[in-house]
This record gives sequence, structure tokens and C-alpha cells, in this order.
Amino acid sequence: MDVKISVILPSLNVAEYIEECMESVLAQTFRALEILCIDAGSTDGTWEILERYAGQDSRIRLVRSDKRSYGYQINLGMDMARGDYLGIVETDDCIGSDMYEVLYKAAVENDLDYVKAGFYTMVTPYEGERYLLEQPLNDTDQIISSRYFVEKELSPDVYIWNGIYKVSFLREFHVRLNESPGAAFQDCGFRYLTDMNLRRGMFLKNYFYRYRRDNAAASTYNRNFARFNLEECRYLRRRMEEYGITDRARRAFMARETVMMALSPYTTFREHSLPDEGVLSALKEFREIIIRDRERGLLKQEEMFPAHWIEMRLFTEQPEAYEAYIGIKAKADYDIYDNFVREMAGKKQIVLFCAGKTAQFALCLLRMNGLENIAAVCDNDRGKWGGIFQGYEILPPEEAFGRYPEAHYLAANRACPEKIARQLRESGIREENISVYRLPLNAFGCTNLFMREQV
Repeated sequence: MDVKISVILPSLNVAEYIEECMESVLAQTFRALEILCIDAGSTDGTWEILERYAGQDSRIRLVRSDKRSYGYQINLGMDMARGDYLGIVETDDCIGSDMYEVLYKAAVENDLDYVKAGFYTMVTPYEGERYLLEQPLNDTDQIISSRYFVEKELSPDVYIWNGIYKVSFLREFHVRLNESPGAAFQDCGFRYLTDMNLRRGMFLKNYFYRYRRDNAAASTYNRNFARFNLEECRYLRRRMEEYGITDRARRAFMARETVMMALSPYTTFREHSLPDEGVLSALKEFREIIIRDRERGLLKQEEMFPAHWIEMRLFTEQPEAYEAYIGIKAKADYDIYDNFVREMAGKKQIVLFCAGKTAQFALCLLRMNGLENIAAVCDNDRGKWGGIFQGYEILPPEEAFGRYPEAHYLAANRACPEKIARQLRESGIREENISVYRLPLNAFGCTNLFMREQV
């Protein structure tokens, strides 16, 4: 069989997740795959599980990496790849069965350097309970190029594993990952190098990839984020210089993204931690880089979102004021979710009104934080009655009112929340037992821990 897509699976001690990951790749409806399992010295049984799968499917090739480096593992896989396109699946994640069939068809029909789709953020707060929260991409089903990215105030391209890449394109532009030790944030270099050299790309409306958010060992939770991001920033700028990326448009794009590499994860970090000397040292170097970029005319107010421009100015010109500001902002961002979760924890019973996307985000947030007082789910849509929503039978509203007259009703609907609240009042539910879910439909916010022990 001719190999059309080479799929790289980098692994290190993921025995808890590797079987689900492998099963999802082997179940692909697109069969013309080679599966490159690059293991960095697992000691928890991961390698033995991979050997078992390799004995069952000839498309699997096993390789031992002599470095514990995510970047090195991916680069090793790229060097081995025999397919026309390349995909990456992180081995604590999994994918939908038609992912590569749909992506490959779009890539070939449109002669794309890469094609990507939306994805799900996945959490499993309790055994047998799983939440898939949609993370869409915008500007779908149109041809995009590097110009699309350099004209954006902020890049919408965040991850590397939700698509496939033409192997000849990657080799032509020498796209490689930084081979620094560990497995945190090393996809930044790959992502920016592909976007800055892109000739033809596309985003799709579909959702295939399932990105796990409840693995405590994931890079998302690494306390050395600032140092890793700084290393990626240095690497990218070296690569840009080596390969002659000197035009202002792409340099300005990288300057704007550097601001986000420095500041965005720091805000999230400050929601639960204070910076140590390592973090402050990395931020100091980021500050020096950003100041130089601005002096060179690469950062202009009219090319950035107003909030990003203000934060960048504060960060570079008044570091102490920035620290005070970001502490307040981080706490405010945290409290939006924390206050809601704690309020709902104080209710004896909760009935979730509506069984749609908003309700899924709300229920995920509550269950991730250990709330066990959700009594029922109801919906006005007759077609949903008797169905199951995240393990709960969907009741007609009148039946819910009869069973749970003293419960707290949470209206989880963006289209007509006030109409639902009025319906509840007219049905005899007391005003103090009615609230509307107004939190952002943000998958990261809704999968964080507030009342349970932080990971």
C-alpha cells in the first residue's frame, strides 16, 4: 500500500492513555497511513503496549528516541516520513475516525500546504464521564496564505496536531521543531515557521482531534512556561535570520506574537501562582526583546488589539505597575469561574435547563469541580425528551418542575435566557431559585479546577 499520510506519535510514559490513542489512529477510515511511534524511553509499560500493537498492524514502525525532547521526536519522525502528508497525534489525546480521510481529501483537492480543523477539548472528571468542548476555527473553507497571518492582530492558529502538512512543503522551507529538552511549548517554532511560509492553506468547520486537558503531566501545567516560551522565541528568531525572513510584514507578525508568548500564559499562571526568580528573569529578557522590536518599528498601535497594546506598554515601561495590574486581572479572571462554582455548590439541588452547547460547558465546569448536586436536565425541545445528555435523562420542563419544585434552575441558553427565566417564574419557581449561565464558553476556563485540588 502506498503511504499517503505519515502519522507521528511521540510518547513518554503515557501507559494510561496510549491504548485509546492507538485505537483511534488504527480505526481511521483512511487506511493509507504509516504510524511512526517515537518513544523517548518510557518506563511505565508504554513501550510494551506499543510493541503489542506493532505485532498486530504492519503499518506501525517503532523507534526509540535517544533524547527526551518532544521536538527531537517529531523531527525524527519527519525525517522518516514516507507519506505525502504528515500528521501528529500526541499520545495522551485521541482522534475521530474520519479525521485523516476528510483532511486528506481537502488537501489534495485544493493542493494545500496544510489543512486544519477545529477540535475538542476533552476531560474525563469521573470514570465513564467525558466532556468534549468545541474549539472552532474561523475563516473556514477558504484558501489562506502567509499574508492572512501577517495581517492579523493575533494569530488564530494555536496548535499543530489538528491538521496535516505537505511533507515537501516542510522540507522545502526547512520547518523543524526546536530540540530543547522536555515536551513543553516546542510546537511554537513549527507553527510560526509554517504560517510564515504558507502558500496555500485551509481551515475546516469540522471537529476531529480530542485534546486532553486533565493529564496532570501535560505541558499546559508546566511551571517553567516562561523559560520554555523564551527559548522558542530565541529559536524562531535564529531560524528567521538563517533563512532570510527579513521583510517587515513577517518580522512584525513575529513581534506581535512575541508579546503574546510573553504575556498571555503569564496571566493564566498568575491565577494560581506567584512568580519565582526564573519566571521573572525570563520575563525580563522578553521585555528587552519587545523593547527592541518597538524601537525597530515592528510594534505599532494600529496593528495590535488595543488591550494588547496597553498591556505591552505597561509591561515594558512600568514593570512594577504591570505586576500589580496582572495580579488583579488574574484574580478577577479566576473569580469569574470560582465564584460561580462556589455559589452552585451551595445549592441543595440543581436542574440544568437546556441540553445544548452552553449547558455542556456549564455542566463540565461543575462536574470538573466535584459538584454532585445536579439533579436533572430539562429542555423545551420535545425531540430531546427521553434522550440522554451527559448521563442525565432529558425531562420535559413540567415534569422537572413537578419532581424538583425546590431545586435551583440554571438556564444554560445563549439565545433566549430571559424567556426561559420568565417561563420558570410563570411555572411557580421562586426568583431566588433561578439563575442564568453567563460565563464565557471558554474550554480552558470550564475545564480548570477551582474547588478541587489544583493539578
